[in-house]
Amino acid sequence: MTLNKKHWTNALAIKENMVNSGLEEMPIRVHAADVYKKSFTFPQIAHNDYAVEQFETLNIAEQNLANDPQNETIMDNFLKTADEVATNLKERYKEQWIDPKDDRFTAAE
Repeated sequence: MTLNKKHWTNALAIKENMVNSGLEEMPIRVHAADVYKKSFTFPQIAHNDYAVEQFETLNIAEQNLANDPQNETIMDNFLKTADEVATNLKERYKEQWIDPKDDRFTAAE
């Protein structure tokens, strides 16, 4: 899983090129919350109240980004939210949640 802004920018450019080539415009979808949910060692943990609350927060950030994918501020907020949710899940569930992003806190490329 990648949360690298460079990859997002590349996806937006590809989408624009497709539209300019006459293809139908398709929305770019973000599914970080789904990936996070599947990162529990026991899937039922994703249904705990705390985990659900975290996923709702991430879903809101995802929806905001989907509604305005060109907005840098919204993208930055999404990345910040994704990192905060990951930190919260790791602190709360320890080894029961495996962070799908192995370079979470390294410098962006």
